[in-house]
Amino acid sequence: MKSSNKKLTALTLASILLLSGCQSTTKRYDNRHNNADIEFNTTINYDELEQCSYDENDFNSDYNDYTFRLMAQVLEFEDRNVNVMISPASIMFAMDLAAAGSNGDTLTQITNLFSEGADPMEQQAFAAYMMERINSSEDVIFNTANSVWTNESRIACLNSEYQDYIEEYFDAEAYSQPFSDSTVNQINSWIDEHTNGMIDHVLDQLEPEAAAVLVNTIAFEGAWYEAYEDYQVQPMTFTTADGDEIDVDMLCDSTSVYYETDEATGFIRYYEGGQYAMLVMLPTDESISANEFLSDFTVDDYNDFVASRTAEYDVYTRMPEFESDYDITLNDVLESLGVEDAFDEDNADFTGIGAVNNNTNLYIGSVLHKTHIEIDRDGTRAAAATVIVMDAAMACEITPAPIREVYCDRPFAYAIVDTETMNPLFFGTYNG
Repeated sequence: MKSSNKKLTALTLASILLLSGCQSTTKRYDNRHNNADIEFNTTINYDELEQCSYDENDFNSDYNDYTFRLMAQVLEFEDRNVNVMISPASIMFAMDLAAAGSNGDTLTQITNLFSEGADPMEQQAFAAYMMERINSSEDVIFNTANSVWTNESRIACLNSEYQDYIEEYFDAEAYSQPFSDSTVNQINSWIDEHTNGMIDHVLDQLEPEAAAVLVNTIAFEGAWYEAYEDYQVQPMTFTTADGDEIDVDMLCDSTSVYYETDEATGFIRYYEGGQYAMLVMLPTDESISANEFLSDFTVDDYNDFVASRTAEYDVYTRMPEFESDYDITLNDVLESLGVEDAFDEDNADFTGIGAVNNNTNLYIGSVLHKTHIEIDRDGTRAAAATVIVMDAAMACEITPAPIREVYCDRPFAYAIVDTETMNPLFFGTYNG
């Protein structure tokens, strides 16, 4: 299919790229007239994205594969009892924003993270399509926004073609100023505003090496297609991964849609409009935590689970109301998935982004990911932020159906999915 040719506004999680360097009046940035004598090394053809075609089914399949590989690696670094949530979409968009200005093995490794052996232009087009699909969502609030903040003391100039590209396809705003504590406050305020107050703080400080900050935000607010009535919210107990019992308000309902494999049972609950839904997966093994369950749950297991959908039963469901925050530094996770050169100050190649003073090299110093989710009787609010800090070196009467029960009164996993593709946009665990 043809990739989307519409602009991409930002995403509903917050994804930040801090391109490194050193710090007050904020001004819109435009230095195109300064670029004439500077040669930038670029692999992505910024003029050809609209014409780039790719196999949508292949890329959707690759995206889901990436999602489960990513979650498995995240859980390698977490305790079995921690409530985890990531946005694989946010992380992909942030890394693709960086990839747009990268070359060589750096670009290949980032592209392979999402789609092994893919043409980088095809991956960029797929990311653009996903972002546009999110931004054109109806009946739910799915806000996206991007901004680029450059450090006047470190970035001699942005590559004007890269700047035009991210403005057109990521709808990014560009700002330039000397980095200071005031810059940190402005960026955090920008993130707070564009995640609808769900993530108010990501950055603590900007180190002298910071040269630029690229921010992508994504925030989701969806009301249930059928809200829970008061009588459906009942005080019950939830058994945590530690075996403790805690008091929760349990959301109780019935449905005709049921999923079951050897590994899990589950149900799906739609948000207004039906484009998005929450998919719940309850491990059949009652002795393990949700994290242990997902650690061994592959994309093939997920595909089998989704394919097991049936309407043969009356399904009674329970799920607790809860609120959770999560954050993680993703360096080791991404390196274990093959993104290595981007973190190497000698081998990283982000020369398509901009010219750094003193001809020093841009490389990723850290990738920070922060998420927030609230689930209650009315619906769901979720947001995420991915921060890449780049441093510079230096269903009439019917016959009663059989009954099934999916009672999430013990650890379970969940995903907010696009119901057309079943791609998880947010993916998490609740262990109590």
